[in-house]
Amino acid sequence: MKTIALILSLIWPLTALAATPEDFFESLNKLPPQERERRLVEGAKKEGEVMLYSSSGIEEIRAITKLFAKTYPFINIRYMRKGGSELFNVAVMEYRARKYVVDDYWAGVSTLGPIVKEERKMLTRYLSPERKFVPVEFKDKEGYWTATRVSVAIFAYHAKKVPPKMVPKNYADLLDPFWKGKMAIDTNPGRFPALLVERMGWQGAEDYLKKLAHQDLKIHRGRSARMQLILAGEILGSLDINADNIVEMQQQKAPLEYAIMDPTFLSLTSVSMAQSPPHPHAATLLYDLIISKKGQEELSQENNVPVRDDVQVRAKELVSRMKKARAENKFVVQSPGTYDPVVEQKLDRLYIDTLVKKAR
Repeated sequence: MKTIALILSLIWPLTALAATPEDFFESLNKLPPQERERRLVEGAKKEGEVMLYSSSGIEEIRAITKLFAKTYPFINIRYMRKGGSELFNVAVMEYRARKYVVDDYWAGVSTLGPIVKEERKMLTRYLSPERKFVPVEFKDKEGYWTATRVSVAIFAYHAKKVPPKMVPKNYADLLDPFWKGKMAIDTNPGRFPALLVERMGWQGAEDYLKKLAHQDLKIHRGRSARMQLILAGEILGSLDINADNIVEMQQQKAPLEYAIMDPTFLSLTSVSMAQSPPHPHAATLLYDLIISKKGQEELSQENNVPVRDDVQVRAKELVSRMKKARAENKFVVQSPGTYDPVVEQKLDRLYIDTLVKKAR
C-alpha cells in the first residue's frame, strides 16, 4: 500500500486532497471566490512554477507571461513554443512516455484538435469560473478547451490598387477577370478548402476550385510572404490571411485592406488543462488569467480579437466589422471540437490536386 501511495503521489501531487485532478478542480469551484483564490495562491507558492506549452505567437506568449509574472511574482512561469503539429508530436511523445511536464496547453486547432479527437486522455476537464464570460460557440460543454482568441481568415488586398467596386464580397467575385494573375495562394491548404466545403459541399467546392485554378494564381508559402508581395505590387490580393496581421500593418501605414467575405472562417486558439498537471494550483491560476478580463485585454493590445465581450479592444474597426459579419451569419467556426483527421486529409488532397497542381 505504501508503494502504491508513493507512486500516486509522484503522478499526482494532490492525491491526499482529491482522487483525480477533476475532483480537485470541482472542489475548488465549490469555494467562495476569495477562499478559492487564497487556496490557489497558497498552493502555487509551494509549487513555485508553472509550465506552458504553446503554439501562439511569441508576442502573445510574452504578453501573457509578463502579466502572469506581475500578478503572481512568486511563481516562475516557463514555456515551450513550437509550431502546431510539432507541438502535438512532442506532447504526445511525452505523454506516452509518462513524462508529465506540461501544466497548460495554449494552442490552435492543429495542436488541440488532434488531442481532443485522438488523445483526449492527455487533457483533464476544467470548468474555469471565467468561462461564463465566453460565448457558447467559443468553448466546449465538457470543459476540455476554452477559446482565448479568434483568428479571422480574410482576403487581403492592396488598398490603393484595387478599385472599391472590385473588392470581393464572396468567393465567386474572385473569378472575375480583374483578378487573373493578381492573386496568391499558399502551398498549404490551411482553412480555405474547409470553408468552401462547409458552404458549397464537396462537389461545389471542387467545381469552384477548378474555376479558380484558371485565374493564373501565384503560389507562395506563408502569410507574411504573401502580404509582402501585395505591398510590393507583385500581386493585389491573397486568401487566408489573418486579419490581426493586416491591422498591425495598417497601424504602420501600410496600404493594406481586407474583406470579410461570405463565408469567413473564425479559427480559435484555445487553452486546455493537461491530464496530470505537475503544478495544479499554478496551472489553474494561469488558465484563469488567460481568459480573464485582464488577460484578454492584454492580448487585445497585440491586435488579437478577444473572446469576451466585456473587453476594451485595440482593433476597434476589426471588431466592429466582425460584429456586423456575425449578425449576417458569415462566420464558420473552426475549433478543436470540429477537427476530423479523415476529413482533413480529404480537404488537403482536394486543395492540392484541384488548385495547387493546376496553378503550377
